[in-house]
Amino acid sequence: MPSSYCIICGKKKNGIKVTDDHVLKTLRWFKTNITKNVQNNTLVVCKTCYPQYSKQRKKYISRRTAYVALGIIFLILSVIISSGAWLTALSIGIFIVILLYALSLINYMPGLQLKGADKKSGPRKK
Repeated sequence: MPSSYCIICGKKKNGIKVTDDHVLKTLRWFKTNITKNVQNNTLVVCKTCYPQYSKQRKKYISRRTAYVALGIIFLILSVIISSGAWLTALSIGIFIVILLYALSLINYMPGLQLKGADKKSGPRKK
């Protein structure tokens, strides 16, 4: 049976499970197929680390939104400003949006699987 490790403190603990999103699936695929170092651990956030996790998750979401918004603004402006080479400006703009999204992954913090919470609005507050 796989062990559960907290993603904040790194200790073997029980807690709220982390959602397997596209970033974690990519990392697991890489570990399975490239490095052949599969551990199949369950990733969680323990109760004591939840406040720190919450701060880091909010920071990640806000930076991701800001970076993608800046990339889209750059894309729109580059297409508008380009006189005849709008296709080149569009391709460069899309590359910039993807690059800025990738930069936002520096602060990556996965979501949690919360029971009874709406996926769009996040955890419910009491």
